[in-house]
Amino acid sequence: MSLRIENLSAGYGKAQILRGINTQAKPGELIGLVGPNGAGKSCLLKTIAGLIRPDAGQVCISGQSITSLAPSERAKKIAWLSQDRSAVWALSVRALVALGRAPYRGRLGRLSPDDRAAIDTALVSADCTELQDRRFDTLSGGERARVLLARALAVGAPLLLADEPTASLDPYYQISIMQTLRDEAKNNTNDGGKIVIASLHDLSLAQQFCDRIWVMQDGKLVADDRADIALNGQILAEVFRVKIQQGQLNPA
Repeated sequence: MSLRIENLSAGYGKAQILRGINTQAKPGELIGLVGPNGAGKSCLLKTIAGLIRPDAGQVCISGQSITSLAPSERAKKIAWLSQDRSAVWALSVRALVALGRAPYRGRLGRLSPDDRAAIDTALVSADCTELQDRRFDTLSGGERARVLLARALAVGAPLLLADEPTASLDPYYQISIMQTLRDEAKNNTNDGGKIVIASLHDLSLAQQFCDRIWVMQDGKLVADDRADIALNGQILAEVFRVKIQQGQLNPA
């Protein structure tokens, strides 16, 4: 599986956010999507996920435009992890994670052996097996983040998009989730792994865990490379308004 983005422009209603984005990704990559607030990171992820229709250009998966895919087929190819962790469900954790198998369930909605195996694997991968019998609305913020990640993993899609998966979490949960995302990209043997794209605010996490960094500014992709190249001094100063002094980030 491959992902290709060509001359992509998109936005919310009449407000254009993304402008002429071109890039691609291949299996086995964990890509960190970074940029200041309002740069267009969430808009890009939602457009890749098919939640926003492009104004121009296209997003292609294995050479096929996502706009040509039926919703049921797109749901099998793309797993979406929103930044919303609202505890509105009075479901057990296992029942919530099982929702990730919705694209595969028949008219009666019954779980197949493959569904149950995928749920078990997702619970283990997200380190929340011990939570599976608890109600989702009783969990802490970090626990909810892991469970929602498990739901996305249960889909088994070759492309996983995560919108700020580490936001507002303590260091343990941040590192745990980034390790899980990296493992998901690397350890899946189908076609060499999965493509995982995560929007992040913490540049140190992006540098530590991601194979490549997409840097966005004002709706444009201004850098696309390894962390040591994409997050160079010039980019840090011009995009993030910070500089490195004695190994630490400071205002530029």
